[in-house]
Amino acid sequence: MRNIGPSRLYASGMRLVPSPTARMTVAGMLAALAASVLPASTAHAAEPQAPGSFTGYGFDTCVAPSQTVMDRWNLSSQYSAIGIYISGNSRYCGDAYQPNLSPAWVADNAAIGWRFVPIHVGYQAPCFKNNPDSRVQKKRMSRTTSTARSQATSDANEAVAALKKYGFPAGSFTYLDIEYYSRSDTSCDAAVRQFVDAFDERVHALGFRTGLYSSGSAAIASINAIRTASWLDKPDHMWIAWTNRIADTDGGPYLADSAWNHHERIHQYHNGVNETYGGKTLNIDKDFLDVGKGSVRPAEQQPCGHPMTYQTWPGLTLGSRADQVWVLECRLKAVGQLQTVDGYLSTGTIAAINRFRASLGWSQNSRTSREFWTALLSAGSQPRVLKYGDVGEDVYRLQRALRAAGEDITSYGKFNAQTAAAVRRYRLARDLAGYRTATAGTWVNLQKGKLTK
Repeated sequence: MRNIGPSRLYASGMRLVPSPTARMTVAGMLAALAASVLPASTAHAAEPQAPGSFTGYGFDTCVAPSQTVMDRWNLSSQYSAIGIYISGNSRYCGDAYQPNLSPAWVADNAAIGWRFVPIHVGYQAPCFKNNPDSRVQKKRMSRTTSTARSQATSDANEAVAALKKYGFPAGSFTYLDIEYYSRSDTSCDAAVRQFVDAFDERVHALGFRTGLYSSGSAAIASINAIRTASWLDKPDHMWIAWTNRIADTDGGPYLADSAWNHHERIHQYHNGVNETYGGKTLNIDKDFLDVGKGSVRPAEQQPCGHPMTYQTWPGLTLGSRADQVWVLECRLKAVGQLQTVDGYLSTGTIAAINRFRASLGWSQNSRTSREFWTALLSAGSQPRVLKYGDVGEDVYRLQRALRAAGEDITSYGKFNAQTAAAVRRYRLARDLAGYRTATAGTWVNLQKGKLTK
């Protein structure tokens, strides 16, 4: 986390470390291209997800970035979720230092697919050590159980009020930030446990959910150790600060493999990193999320009653009854070039092939070449952006088209690391920036039947 000013302690060797989201579909090429440069609009408002169901990359940074930065990072970075500091009396980046953060900012970014990790930085452990050079001296909770619990309830009320202020619906998460402290002070550790329990109890009573952020060896390990205690109101998520630079949700020695293992984890795996996308640089902490139901690949749609995905897209000739004829005819029907789908490549189907070729300005030679398949399989509306962790029919469509264009795609329906690498190769082959995201430029080339060089 980046909220205590010039320095902070982390669990990895207790070393001192310098402080440092379904995507909107746009109809038509022109709208997609415009969306890549225009700011988001609340006219396309979507209920903000905090954080919803997702498996993929996120980041947190002290000050919520400008809309220009958010737009550019959305299109060109792997990140789909952002941690935002919305409440707490110990925030380094409190309201006075947040020129961009507002309900409208949340709504605009929800509309373009961003997910959110709302963070509450309130009372810290009684033995927490403030950095004397920081402009924010964090408040400490009491060692007295009754007082610590009262402070936690107050913090919970503030956190939920902030969630509502920013437009997050009931059931959304607030993540309690407990910075590093030494568990060797047992009364301090006991106070933290009581505070977490009372905070969770109150947030849950108000209809929202909780996550606990902390260094692995601090509050994460402490709550993990008592996770089966009958009195404990457990956090719904665990957000482990363990800077091992591995993008997964492993809790290492701090969190049992059997605990919070049903899409209930976030891992902050690298921090204080400068990254640049779309010409805009941020200093961030890098996170990997597996939350909600995760990014679950949906079953493939079969609009014509037959599978739509194959590993080969052959040249077809008059009279063919290959399985791919069903896909050919189904897609030709979807783009308005054919009325009847029967799995038989007739003269009517040949005529539809030529009509589609003519729509692209190609010769009407009746051929289903690789270029033809690439264009046909990708035809349709253009998602504003697809990236790691996205799922759904648009991802299937992208992957089929990339396969036809010559990319090595073997799994479908979920935008995974294989797909990200294929998108990057295809973009570079088509003289586009080497992002791992499928943006308007990717779709324009696919829909023109452009192959990997």
